[in-house]
Amino acid sequence: MTTYKIPDDIIVTELDNNEAILLDMRNKRYYSLNETGLAIFKGIESNLTRDKIIEKIMSVYEIDQDKASSSVSIILQRLLSLNIIEKHET
Repeated sequence: MTTYKIPDDIIVTELDNNEAILLDMRNKRYYSLNETGLAIFKGIESNLTRDKIIEKIMSVYEIDQDKASSSVSIILQRLLSLNIIEKHET
């Protein structure tokens, strides 16, 4: 089972419009998350697996599994490539 962890050096600030700003204290870079990205990030914070995050996105946005899976995969890969999240196999 794959889960993801957010390093302690990542600071998250949620904005009023269901978006968020992330600050990586290791390199002092800012990143923004749109509404979908924030929903996925919250799933990671809640220690949800990729499949559970996909289920959450499907229910919140009333989209099919293929679209939800694609969106989640794209955002997870981007967060991993920026070292904003870490992948853990259990």
